[in-house]
Amino acid sequence: MMTATDIAEDKILRMTRQFNASPEQVYDAWTKPELLAKWWGPEGTTCPETDIDLREGGKWRTVMAHADGRHHECSGQYRLLDRPRHLVLTWSWKQEDGRQGHETEIDIHLEPSGTGTLMTFVQKVFAETEHRDMHNQGWTSSFDCLEKIFT
Repeated sequence: MMTATDIAEDKILRMTRQFNASPEQVYDAWTKPELLAKWWGPEGTTCPETDIDLREGGKWRTVMAHADGRHHECSGQYRLLDRPRHLVLTWSWKQEDGRQGHETEIDIHLEPSGTGTLMTFVQKVFAETEHRDMHNQGWTSSFDCLEKIFT
């Protein structure tokens, strides 16, 4: 029998990724519009719009564009900014009717590791495990793009 804790854990995405860059560089890639636009979104997408109000309580917004003309907008609010170690923000997709979808929280920890940075990424709590799985695919591809800006 699944407990409430098991159900919650099933709707949390946890990822770690090693980057060949300093914690400051990785943090800046998350928070500077000109850097974010270089990697944001899965491979095959571009990020033609980034709006960042970089302060706790400030809002952010991006638009991901696919080659076939589809666009996806996501946005949120910064909850914690502790350069270069810790970043917390909310995330939601803009729905076709203009409303914001289900909101999750993203918690990013950056730690020096060897000659680079170990990023621990947690996104929670998804409404459905299928949403978590889709985000896992999207973030995995996005982090591949992030890795490329450091090479």
